[in-house]
Amino acid sequence: MDKKGLFFIHIAVLLFGAAGLFAKLIPMSALLLTMGRALFSAISLYIFIHFYHYSLRLNHIKDYFWNGLAGIFLTIHWFFFIMSIQVSKVYIGTITVAAYPIFVMFMEPYLFKEKFQFRNLISIIIMSIGIAFLIPSFQLNDSMTLGIFYGLISSFAFATLSIINRRLVLSYDSVVISLYEQTVATFIMTLVISLVHPVLGEGTFIDFINLVIYGVIFTALAHSLYISGLKDIKAQTASIISVLEPVYSIFLALLFLNERLTSQEMIGTMIIILAVIIHTIQNNDNQEGGNNEKISNTN
Repeated sequence: MDKKGLFFIHIAVLLFGAAGLFAKLIPMSALLLTMGRALFSAISLYIFIHFYHYSLRLNHIKDYFWNGLAGIFLTIHWFFFIMSIQVSKVYIGTITVAAYPIFVMFMEPYLFKEKFQFRNLISIIIMSIGIAFLIPSFQLNDSMTLGIFYGLISSFAFATLSIINRRLVLSYDSVVISLYEQTVATFIMTLVISLVHPVLGEGTFIDFINLVIYGVIFTALAHSLYISGLKDIKAQTASIISVLEPVYSIFLALLFLNERLTSQEMIGTMIIILAVIIHTIQNNDNQEGGNNEKISNTN
């Protein structure tokens, strides 16, 4: 196994795990954070693509539609991911999004005409139990419950995005797909902000710099490192390493934000992580001998 590729994947997953901290640290609305993240990441990806001479031309007209649709779900995913963290805790947004395989396992058999794997029910049941442990009450006026609700919306959007990307990565490099999707996200958020949130003067100059870092380092660079790592190691190995993302996120939130988990929250988190590990191992076993599908994280 290539050590350089393994190092890139680990650094990328660490950066993805740290991304949630910016939603808590930067005193801006979720609208501005989503737009800024998409904008500065898209600019960075365009420079990367131009430098490495990737082609931006798509093969079919319908692929522009699929990229546009993916961009819409990316926007929803990022916006509600940030909202989840802002109204609750960093780990809530990260761990609920990590449960996205629940939605994928139900959607993929229907969309791709594949046979439903009943052994996936084990992962679904375990994840559902873990999420239930996280919910302090079933009232949306509770900030933690609301954070979980937003996180699940983000998780559903990410599951849908992943399914669309599964179709697109067969024909295009992930970095090209990401540029299209993030450009769409930038356009959508700019339009929304112009309609419902016209004041762009939130935050200080330091907050603006942090927003640039959020988009360039913790989104574009992280994504580029992940893709570079996939060139040298198997996607199955990368997917297993990606399970560490919520672990990194929880540790960093504890270190920098002093966010502590109650015993009930810790149990729920560990149950979800266990379920993700089980699902990842099962999924990798199913893919052995098949195509080494590129997987990209977008948190």
